Amino acid sequence: MRTFINPRTQLLMLAIACPFSLLLGKNPSKPTKAEIKWFEKREWAEGISAQPDSEIDIATFARHYKKHPDRWKRAFQFIRNHDLTTLPLGRQDLGDGLTVSVEEYTTHDPEPEALEGHKIKIDLQYVVVGKELQGYAKIKDTIATVDPYVVKKDIGHYKVKSITYHVAQPDRFMIYFPDDIHLTNVQYGDKAKVRKVVFKVWVD
Repeated sequence: MRTFINPRTQLLMLAIACPFSLLLGKNPSKPTKAEIKWFEKREWAEGISAQPDSEIDIATFARHYKKHPDRWKRAFQFIRNHDLTTLPLGRQDLGDGLTVSVEEYTTHDPEPEALEGHKIKIDLQYVVVGKELQGYAKIKDTIATVDPYVVKKDIGHYKVKSITYHVAQPDRFMIYFPDDIHLTNVQYGDKAKVRKVVFKVWVD
């Protein structure tokens, strides 16, 4: 993990009227011993080799998985069962609260960007080819709204005092819940081509 505080790029997200932690009924920042054991056992990963990034909220993941196991199973099975380097670009509806988008782009400087956040859907992001920085913070750290949350697009953009950046690459994946705000597609070193799959997992 690498942490940067960029005084010009500090950004983002939404004042969710009903925090995701309330939807789950517990404090998502404090996993139980049973949830940690479940997470470390990795049966949920459906045999994929990529590792979960350290930013992932274990408690929130465990509790949402318990509510909607089929959605998560289908996402990880999709990673396991497809050649992600050759899938056509674009979005596929995988049914029952799950979609996947295959994207290719050139990474860019983070300076003009704001962190984004979602209320209705969870992001599972997996870089297939290349490397990028992904920045994140918690919604509670929002200091200003850049773009108000729009329900139809399920997105808002916000500013924070500091952003923690992790390297996203083919040996790991990120999950961003509605309590998380994030900034992706940021160059790691020089600008570079990246291929990524992004799953949208419905909260409810």
